[in-house]
Amino acid sequence: MVKKSKSRGKTEVVSVVGIGRVGLPLALFIAGKGYTVFGIDTDSSKVDLISKGQMPFMEKGAVVLLKRYLGKSFFATTDFSKIAKSKIIILTLGTPVDENMNPSLVQIDRAIELSKKYLKQNQILILRSTVSPGTTNYVKSSLNEVPKIKIGENFFLAFCPERIAEGRSLQELEEIPQIVGGADRLSTQKAADFFQNLGIEVNKTDDVSAELAKLFTNMYRYINFAVANEFMILAGNYHRDIYQIVDLVNRKYKRGGLAMPGLTGGPCLFKDGFFLVGDVPFADLIVTSWKINESVPLFLIKKIRERTTLEDKKAVILGLAFKAEIDDIRESLAFKVKKALERERAKVFLHDPYVSGYQNDLDETLKNADLVFVATNHAVYKKLDIDNIKKLVSKNCVICDVWNIFGTNKIIFTIGSLRIRLSKDKNSGLGDIFETKWRDV
Repeated sequence: MVKKSKSRGKTEVVSVVGIGRVGLPLALFIAGKGYTVFGIDTDSSKVDLISKGQMPFMEKGAVVLLKRYLGKSFFATTDFSKIAKSKIIILTLGTPVDENMNPSLVQIDRAIELSKKYLKQNQILILRSTVSPGTTNYVKSSLNEVPKIKIGENFFLAFCPERIAEGRSLQELEEIPQIVGGADRLSTQKAADFFQNLGIEVNKTDDVSAELAKLFTNMYRYINFAVANEFMILAGNYHRDIYQIVDLVNRKYKRGGLAMPGLTGGPCLFKDGFFLVGDVPFADLIVTSWKINESVPLFLIKKIRERTTLEDKKAVILGLAFKAEIDDIRESLAFKVKKALERERAKVFLHDPYVSGYQNDLDETLKNADLVFVATNHAVYKKLDIDNIKKLVSKNCVICDVWNIFGTNKIIFTIGSLRIRLSKDKNSGLGDIFETKWRDV
């Protein structure tokens, strides 16, 4: 059904500024709801690619929608004047940290500057990217410089954070409630009406609460991952692997819930804590979580060095994306692993089934490897079989499997040590507790 304006009976127009991994799926989703959508970006090469019907990144279901709506209800462009035709303007821009780990609003500042002369009364401007607390008010101050515009009276501003998992945006946009935090009550209501018209459940609040809610969500996850990684390190100090211990804690225990360890990176989790620490008198928890998660690659390399020398050895890193089943390598800890191995004078080979330039033959990549480091738990790696890997790698190859994708319940082990496969001993009852599939002999 086409979304019509009540006042003019015309299809309402939406401009999505920044058609990257957040903006493009959102633009296609909105186009599918009957709006006319302009996807605006300053990157002309990206716009050209999208205009040809090609996705610049992986996103489940997006290719089909792009081909369906391109040139009909969705248009990719570098022309900011399209904002003048729009009822709703959504900014989906990066908010990085600078070299001193302070929030940078360069992209938002530029977008506002390029948009100002096209803004007009009764439009709704929605900020969607993760920002430091107070950013919506900062944007409000900037917009107050635009003639004839008064926020909350004839122009409306809200912070409405994206809450979806990269790679599953189109599925989760309708499933997950949208937090709507307006700069004022009327802005909140106007933005809420827009998302409700898209069929999305809405939770209304103020702008600062919405900004904090997004940051708290990300940091809660990041701190939990840090706890899991610290427990992995502590268990290692007692020569124990973490997987069985976590199973003992969580199994049929209603106050369990310990997470498994892993490499924790990505552009959001890596930086979002630094949007908060300036206001915290004791910022140790957030900062320490960052230190722990960032230190995991070096801890694992140290443990590998206790097993073998790395100089002149062939080291294979499996997975470069910062999480499974995506092609996004921003702030991925796989590259920290790569640098650490290179400092040990290892010969490093990289593989990722989704990242362009690294989609080489997996068997050929693993051939004669002295070290296999599983950095990303892609499904394709979970299908690998230890018996088949044995035939490819060197006799004394060391495996680092922090994700436990091989089901050995061991983080670091030599391929030659896994000789006896075990099954559960139902008669002894131990099978309900110990699920180790291999015996290290």
